[in-house]
Amino acid sequence: MALLVGALWACGSDDPGPTTPITPEGTFASVTKILQDDCSSCHGAGSTRSFLVTMDSASLVGSGFINPTDVAQSLLLFKPRSTTHGGGVITSFSVADSVALASWIAKQPASGATQLVAVRAIGAVGADGLDSEDSWRNAKWLAARIGGGWADATQVYLKALYDDQYIYLFLKWPDDVASYKRQPFMKQDDGTWRKMPAKPLPVDGSDWDTYMGKAFNEEARGLYYEDKLAIAWNTYGATTSPAFEQSGCAGLCHDPSKNGSPGTTYYYSDQKRAAKKYTNAPTEIVDLWHWKLVRQNEYGKMDDQFVRNWTVGDAGAADGGRASDVGTGGYSDALAAADGSPVYRGKSIAPGLFAYPKADTVRLTTAERDALPIGAMIASMWTAPLSGTRADIDGRGYYSPTLKMWNYEIKRKRVTGDANDVQFDDLARAYKFGIAVFDNAQIEHSWSPNVLRLVFQR
Repeated sequence: MALLVGALWACGSDDPGPTTPITPEGTFASVTKILQDDCSSCHGAGSTRSFLVTMDSASLVGSGFINPTDVAQSLLLFKPRSTTHGGGVITSFSVADSVALASWIAKQPASGATQLVAVRAIGAVGADGLDSEDSWRNAKWLAARIGGGWADATQVYLKALYDDQYIYLFLKWPDDVASYKRQPFMKQDDGTWRKMPAKPLPVDGSDWDTYMGKAFNEEARGLYYEDKLAIAWNTYGATTSPAFEQSGCAGLCHDPSKNGSPGTTYYYSDQKRAAKKYTNAPTEIVDLWHWKLVRQNEYGKMDDQFVRNWTVGDAGAADGGRASDVGTGGYSDALAAADGSPVYRGKSIAPGLFAYPKADTVRLTTAERDALPIGAMIASMWTAPLSGTRADIDGRGYYSPTLKMWNYEIKRKRVTGDANDVQFDDLARAYKFGIAVFDNAQIEHSWSPNVLRLVFQR
């Protein structure tokens, strides 16, 4: 235990000394008191965070916030002393606290709640959004916690397969409505047209919790966007992100209003002051797989992007460190007239999936526009097949209105050779990753606070 504590504190500041009576050491009662004393200001019962100080022993064991098989990697141990922790370094978290938590964690059964095991596929596997192939029956589900955004889902269920050439993932998550009314042109009460905003803009300087409140309805009137999914992977080798390896998605999140620590501050009037995603050094790259329902699902593709280093003041402030692989993403905004009305439609005047192939563009006539009733909508997005290495990932989503569940299936070559991609070339490696679900949300995603691991069963 002394060696463990020494390793945990090797890069920390001076020991602040015991702050919590520990009697007896290693019991859950002592763990509860530590969590209440050190963490309740941000992780209380009324918070929207995935970890709560009110969790009982069974909830913590199944949560993935502890790792009995590798105690020092437990989030409950290293987060309080990590600068990538959203609450910053918790100075009241003492050596005695660390010892007590480590002692309790070591006695708990391994939950496996953060490890996804890829099993070898037997026969061909597609990417049609349905886990109908026999191989999927041999794959085990991982239930990964998510939180922090406005998604209906609090967990994403995953399983994985691989063969000599490809890796396959299948994901499921609950969602009460499939959201696809992405910023349409809408006829207003006075007969004019307007391209609808994705959401009312939040007040500059506010954060997600303030904007969303405690009971946000992500399908409320006035919200016009699409469902999305993202998976971020560390890339290893020369491009490894140490912060992502330790803290997952939180290692990419930087908020200028919090001195660069994780945060969700809005600043639409000055994007340099808004929270952004980027890595911490010019050499670091995190691979980003990004699915956009309206823009890409019809082509069976997932956008191959990446997160790079970015400095406040650099060009591209709106995107921060988020960039795309070489090629085209296959979508663009349809043109509008000077008065804001739509100029074109697809083969049908009905909005359909609120996007249409650019090749199917038909010019709207004045008579067609005038004949549409108040509240009518016209799709505002042109689509086309993805190209280049940006099209490396096959993926398709299928929504079950009966189960109110998204299903999403992914297929990608294990080795792409692209420097911006994770290469699954070492079956002995554990690949760290994180997940985000965007439920009719532009940026207000729910994410996995735990560092997830993909390993290969050989």
